[in-house]
Amino acid sequence: MHRLGLVAGVSGLFVVGVLPAAANPFSVAFVETFREACVPERLNYERTVGLAKTLGWVAVEPSSHPEFAKVMEHSAKRLEEAKADGLELSFRHVALARKVESRDLHLIVSFAESEFLDQIGCYLYDFAATEPVDAAAVGQMLGIAVPAQSMETEEIVSHVWGPPPKMARTLDTYLTYIPAGSPHVEKTGFDGVVLKFSTSAPEEAGQ
Repeated sequence: MHRLGLVAGVSGLFVVGVLPAAANPFSVAFVETFREACVPERLNYERTVGLAKTLGWVAVEPSSHPEFAKVMEHSAKRLEEAKADGLELSFRHVALARKVESRDLHLIVSFAESEFLDQIGCYLYDFAATEPVDAAAVGQMLGIAVPAQSMETEEIVSHVWGPPPKMARTLDTYLTYIPAGSPHVEKTGFDGVVLKFSTSAPEEAGQ
């Protein structure tokens, strides 16, 4: 996956076979919120944005939340680095916010066009999270029981699933928790939870 797949990217090594952290009671609601906004229209950028708005997501400026603003700053920096490396690409996105079970969540829907691959991205953030989302809830959504890669330390809890068989053209899915005070906060711009995936766009998918 090229750099645009890392809007909220986390660098680090993963180990296989680490068990997920204890279940977070908000996990099911968080993963269902992602599923209903990101899965049904994942092959089309505009329709994904439109669906999210019908579900109550409201477009916001990233500056409306300090960590959201930092995430977008990191994304813009990676975009410029990719262009400096000679990658020809364009990138557009919509930032949205919604309250779910009294939690303020943030969503980014993006469309990245490059000479190699066009991708529709969906990224759900809970900046107030103080514990990981249960990986089993994500595995159930994807139809993949065990993550391909996992890492669990005091500084980060992260899981990666390969392409889900029941979601054509969808690439890897990432679930990451970064606690407050982690050195990864400086690298990513936020602490809390992010769940994200990207889909290889069919022709005209960004229209």
